[in-house]
Amino acid sequence: MQEHHTPVTGGVAVKKYSLDPYIDFKHSMQEMIEAREIRDVRANWDYLHELISCYLKLNPKNTHKFIISAFADIIVCLLSSPSPEPDTHWKPEGLQQHKVSRLLV
Repeated sequence: MQEHHTPVTGGVAVKKYSLDPYIDFKHSMQEMIEAREIRDVRANWDYLHELISCYLKLNPKNTHKFIISAFADIIVCLLSSPSPEPDTHWKPEGLQQHKVSRLLV
């Protein structure tokens, strides 16, 4: 069952029940980061900060541990990945296997 909420920066928050919130949040965040083609954490920190802030604001407090863990794992992966060549399609190692079709915000 899904409930639609107030639009958030051009989107709509959709309530979703999950058997594995960590994986679902991680996939959702990865999709957002890949869509922006973010490779450099330092150069894109403002966007990443806004991303984590939105997830925390829009989700119940009991999910924050999953959101923070997923975000931290993605950041560590981004920081440990070598800088890609400008014309190559980049995906951080360990994250490349997963795609998400829905946003969990």
